[in-house]
Amino acid sequence: MSARTAVLPPDGRRAAPTDAEVTFRSSFRFSADGLRAVCVATGTDGRDFAESWSLGPSGPRLDLRTGLGSDPAWTQLLPLDGTSVLSSWYGARGAQWLARLTPDGHRDTVSVPGGRPLQLLPAPEGSGLLALGVSRGAADDTLVVAVREDEPRFEVTARVAGTLLGGIALGRRVLFTRRLDDVPRPVVLDLRDGGLRDLTAQSGPAHVLAAAAGQVLLARLTPEGNRLALADLDGDSPLRAVHGETGLPGAVHPLALDPDGDRLALLTTSGARSFLTVLDPVSGTARHIGMPPGDLLPTAAWTGHGLWLPHSDPGRPRTLGWVPPAGTRLELPEPARSGHRPARLETFPGADGPVEAVLYGPDWRTARQVVLALHGGPNSRWTLGFDPFLQALAAAGLAVVAPNQRGSTGYGAAHTLSISGMWGGPDLADITAIGRFLTRERGAERERPALYGVSYGAFLALLTAAAEPDGWTACAAVAPFLSGPRLHADGSAQVRSMIERLDGLTPVRDRLGPRDVERLAPALAAPLLLVHGARDDSVPVGHSRALAARLTALGRRPGTDFHYIELPDRGHAALGAGTADPVVASVVRFLTGQGHPAPPGSVPAPPDARGGDH
Repeated sequence: MSARTAVLPPDGRRAAPTDAEVTFRSSFRFSADGLRAVCVATGTDGRDFAESWSLGPSGPRLDLRTGLGSDPAWTQLLPLDGTSVLSSWYGARGAQWLARLTPDGHRDTVSVPGGRPLQLLPAPEGSGLLALGVSRGAADDTLVVAVREDEPRFEVTARVAGTLLGGIALGRRVLFTRRLDDVPRPVVLDLRDGGLRDLTAQSGPAHVLAAAAGQVLLARLTPEGNRLALADLDGDSPLRAVHGETGLPGAVHPLALDPDGDRLALLTTSGARSFLTVLDPVSGTARHIGMPPGDLLPTAAWTGHGLWLPHSDPGRPRTLGWVPPAGTRLELPEPARSGHRPARLETFPGADGPVEAVLYGPDWRTARQVVLALHGGPNSRWTLGFDPFLQALAAAGLAVVAPNQRGSTGYGAAHTLSISGMWGGPDLADITAIGRFLTRERGAERERPALYGVSYGAFLALLTAAAEPDGWTACAAVAPFLSGPRLHADGSAQVRSMIERLDGLTPVRDRLGPRDVERLAPALAAPLLLVHGARDDSVPVGHSRALAARLTALGRRPGTDFHYIELPDRGHAALGAGTADPVVASVVRFLTGQGHPAPPGSVPAPPDARGGDH
C-alpha cells in the first residue's frame, strides 16, 4: 500500500509498554490459517496498541506492539503475512482509512472509497490479498470487496441480495450466513467468479459457525431452539446432528472444529466462570479441558499446533492460551508480572434467592470500606476474568463486591429475563438486599457500602442510591442514563433495538414509581460523582448533563455535594482500561473519600446543562 495521506497520530513512535504494563487486551482476530493473531492492548497509562502474535508449537510469540493511533471502538485489526497488521479506523466526518502497521513503526495509509463502510475479513490462504471487505448497503444488498496491496486496491468481487454475516475463508471459497427476507441461510461464495450457492437446501434456517476439512458446523433454527448440525461443504449428504452439546452445564458457545473436522471445541459459561470442552460430534463423547478458574472469549482457531483462544483470570490480564494437539489442559504463557490481587466467588442473599458475586480485595466483613460494583448491560455479568478497575479499587484497600443480580447472564434464562419489562425492579431489589446484608453484617461501627456502576450499572446505582438514601457512603456513576424510555428516545438505532428486545420501556409500578433518575433526584443524598464522555454514542452525554442541572436546581452545590466530570475526547468507555489513567485514579479517590475527584483537564458541567448535546 503506497502512502497517500498520513492521518494517524504519532503514537507509533512512542515507547510501547512492556508486557508487565499491559492491563487489558480485546478485539482478538485470527488469520485464515490460524497461525497468527492480533489484538488491541492497553497499557497502564491508558494508551492503546496493536499487537501481533505468531502461534507455534511452543506457544504464542509477540512479533509486534505498536501505537494504535485510533479509537479502539472504531478500529478493526487483521493479521497479515509476516509480522505486519492491517488496521482500519474512522477519522474526521466518518471517513474510513486503512494502514499496514509494521514493527519499525512505518505505516502507509489509504482511504476507503465509496462511502460504504467495510467490515474486514482475513484473506484466504494463497489469494494474494490483504483482506476481504464486506460492505452492507442501504438497499438490502452486500458487496464483497477484494482489498489488494497494489492497484486496483479495492475491487468488487460480488454483489449479493440480502445481508452477509460472518465469513469463514476456505481456500478460494468463503462461507457466510445470508439473511434474506429475515431468514438466515448458509451460503458459499466462490471468489473466482463471484458465484453464490446455498450450502444445503435441507438445512432450513441456519447460521454458519465454523468449518474445517470440508465439514461445516451449523446452528439450525428449530421450534425447539438452536440445534447444532454438520454439513458437507462439497456434497449433498444429509445433515448430521451433533450429539452431546445439550448435556453440558451452562450456556454453550461453539468455537471451532479441529483441522480434521472430527472434533468440536465448546466454551460453556456457568455463573462467573468459563469452561472448555472438546466434543466428538458423532458419539457425543465429551472431554473436559483443565484450566485455572477464569474467563474465556468465544473466539478461537484450531491448527496443527493446537487450539488457541483468549483467556484471563483475576490475577492475569487476557492473553492467548492454547491446548496442544494431545493436551488435556489449557497452557498459558508465564505471567509478565505478579502483584495483581486474586479474586474469589461468594454468594449473598438477594431479594428472592442467592446471588453470586466476584470479590476482590480484603475481607468485606472487616475492610475499612466496601464498594458494591454494578456491571453494565443489562445482559452481561461479572466474570473471573481480569478487571483493571476492580484491581485498582482493591489496590487502594477497598473490598469489592461485584454481584450478578437478576438480569445478569450465566445463571439460566429465568434469572436473565426476570427484568424484561422490569428495568430497575428485581435487580434493584437484589442490590438493596445485598447492601442491607453488608451493612448489617459489618456492624454499626463500620462504614456503609459505596456504590459504583457503569452504563446500565450506573443507572441501577443511581436508582439504588435514591431508593435507600441513607444506605450508602457514596455513589459513582459512569455513563449513566436517566430511564429506559428516555434512552430509547435519544439513543442510536442499535440502542433502541436493545431496549425494545429487553423491554426497557414498560414502567415498573410499585411504591418507588417510574424508574426515572431525574424524577428521583431529590432523594439522592449520598455524595455523588457523575462521569461521562462527551463523544458517547451509546448513552448521550445529555443524560448526565440533565441530571447535573436538576441537582443544581435542587440547591445541591457542584464540586461539594456532587461532582460532574465530562471528558471531551472520550466515548462510552469513559473510564479507560489503564490502571494509571487519571480518570480511574479520580474515581478511586472519590470512592475512598481521599480528595476531590476531578482529574486534570476535566470539563465541568456546562452552564445550561438542560440542552444536552446528543
